[in-house]
Amino acid sequence: MRYSTIFLACMITFCLNAQQDKENTVGMEDFEWHYRVLLDFAREPHMSNALANLEEIEPEISERDIVWFVLGVNQLHTNYNEKLSDEVRKQIIDRYFSPLPAETVVLLIGKDGTLKSRSSDLDLEAMFGLIDQMPMRRAEMRQKSKDN
Repeated sequence: MRYSTIFLACMITFCLNAQQDKENTVGMEDFEWHYRVLLDFAREPHMSNALANLEEIEPEISERDIVWFVLGVNQLHTNYNEKLSDEVRKQIIDRYFSPLPAETVVLLIGKDGTLKSRSSDLDLEAMFGLIDQMPMRRAEMRQKSKDN
């Protein structure tokens, strides 16, 4: 009887911890209305180049509320610092890159969750220009200039 009580207590603790971990993780749906999402499915050497370029211009990315994901066949890189759901890579692949593309595909998802741009290369200057023309971004820039 005593062992079954201990076992039951351990199982309850395990289930509560597992549920808490799940609640503290982020999935793709959590980015909507908070971030613009840049998705880059790439193979080498494009993947390494994309990562270097994205990390190099982090201030501009941060200013525009962009969270980026660079995905390979079995890899996921991101600038997002919180704990992600184990399913995020699968969610992205299933929703945006199924079947897996043979070439590089770069997608920009707006804060409203809609696809804003699709291209075959990571042209950050063009992407920033597109973002800066969006009504929500213009409102953010106006608000920022008022605050300063």
